[in-house]
Amino acid sequence: MGRLKPLVHIIVIFLCIGIVDSAAFDTNESAEIYNRAGALYREGKFSEAFDLYEQLIDEGIANPDLYYNAANAAYRNNMLGKSVLYLERALKLAPSDEDILTNLAFINAVKPDKEPVNTNPVVAFIAYRYNIININSAALWSGFSFAIAMLCATCALFLTVWKRTTIIIAAILSFTLFLVSTGILIEKVHHRSAVIEAVILAEDAHAYSGPGEDNTHIFTVHEGTKVEIQRHQDSWSLVRLKSGAGGWILSNVMEKI
Repeated sequence: MGRLKPLVHIIVIFLCIGIVDSAAFDTNESAEIYNRAGALYREGKFSEAFDLYEQLIDEGIANPDLYYNAANAAYRNNMLGKSVLYLERALKLAPSDEDILTNLAFINAVKPDKEPVNTNPVVAFIAYRYNIININSAALWSGFSFAIAMLCATCALFLTVWKRTTIIIAAILSFTLFLVSTGILIEKVHHRSAVIEAVILAEDAHAYSGPGEDNTHIFTVHEGTKVEIQRHQDSWSLVRLKSGAGGWILSNVMEKI
């Protein structure tokens, strides 16, 4: 697992990416807790450090550095499921962070249930480039490319023929980029609102053909496995693995990303 990410400035945790209720806690106190947790981690007191990181998370702080450090402390404390959970939450906020991606790849290599890996290099490259785009960056590119396309189209009305041709080509390229980035933005927003993912926290979780242990046992997943929740019934959840297999698992053995 990688190094801790230090608290450079209070804004890094509370304002840069995270969304928190400013009235819920004192920022100076929370910064002190964050720094104390880092000190405990460096002293090898991983359980105490994790408790402090999770205390901040429970306060409502959503920040990739906090999640990343909590994941490191959880892993050192032999809490594989919590480590995956917080790395996945960190990745949602910072999808291109190399430390997060490296640690997730490491855990995927050591946990009992491996995530499927695409062996086609072209598809893997495209998937990687797509996955590191988040909603904010897609929205930024969509707005920027549309503005450039409109500017080029307007300028083309007042230029000579050869310059107009160049500007029109630039406008077409910008508009194409606008369409691609907007399509990615729409898909990302839909995925966030429609797809609910969770991580198995129990050592073993048994999946059945229906919501109850009296149904046929289909498969068993282990701590750290990511699943997609499709629906709930009583205390059970219908989940689907990346492999396509699906089954009913007790809801209390997993936590939503």
